[in-house]
Amino acid sequence: ENDVGVIADAVSSIAVFAETRVVIVRGRGTELVEACKLALTPRKDGTLLDGAVLIVEARETTTRHAIVKLFENGDACASIGCYADDSGTIRDLAQSSFAELSITVDRHVMDLIVGKLGADRAGSRREIEKLALMAGQGGSLTAEDIETALEDSTVLAIDDVASAVADGNILRLQEAITKAWSEDANPIMVIRGCHTYFRSLMIAAHGVSTGSSRDMAIKSLRPPVHFKLQGRMAAQLQKWGHKQAMAVLDKLQDIELALKSSSPNDRVICMQGLLGLCLRARA
Repeated sequence: ENDVGVIADAVSSIAVFAETRVVIVRGRGTELVEACKLALTPRKDGTLLDGAVLIVEARETTTRHAIVKLFENGDACASIGCYADDSGTIRDLAQSSFAELSITVDRHVMDLIVGKLGADRAGSRREIEKLALMAGQGGSLTAEDIETALEDSTVLAIDDVASAVADGNILRLQEAITKAWSEDANPIMVIRGCHTYFRSLMIAAHGVSTGSSRDMAIKSLRPPVHFKLQGRMAAQLQKWGHKQAMAVLDKLQDIELALKSSSPNDRVICMQGLLGLCLRARA
């Protein structure tokens, strides 16, 4: 974004070990538009890209986004829509992969897997292959296996964001969201992680309202809550009822819809929405 000539320079550079250069660029669509326009400008001799191949992976775009239109309208370019996985497609991918090796996975364990994997198909496939290797042909997977294999710093950072919102702790929210950004979490990942957390909080709160103890309500959740968060959630159940948690879930859906509107200020929208929920928790 700060150097619009960097892509053009890359495609114009001299290949050392091959005749054809492949330049791969990843980033948010908005920050790549001007650099891609410059790179796709024909040279004085009429050539384009100096014979190089340019592949751009642009996140957070729609069919109406400027960078998509740029590649669609170019004579030597094309755009391919790549859609983020949701819980249903992740579940289908995991089930088919495990079925090939006759690996047994209980429903609540599958729920845990789906909850821990993100929207990146390639990343999800790698994690599922790791789980399949752990289980082995004809094996099985437990919740403990999933926690061990799929626990990563990004997930923990997002969980900290959600917990800070539920506590109404603005300072901790700021620290947690900064940590999440540093772990390459994107705003939609953060909002979906908060949705998972508050859904668990809502179900546990309903259990408490029907006579369960806070600890039992939390332990009965599927997928299970990470052991590091169980104490915090138990304390949060003292002030969160299931109706209040449900209202937060509705608000989180609104925030996700706003993030999908191709706004270049996605982190700002995410933080403003979470800050509003944090202030609501303090009331």
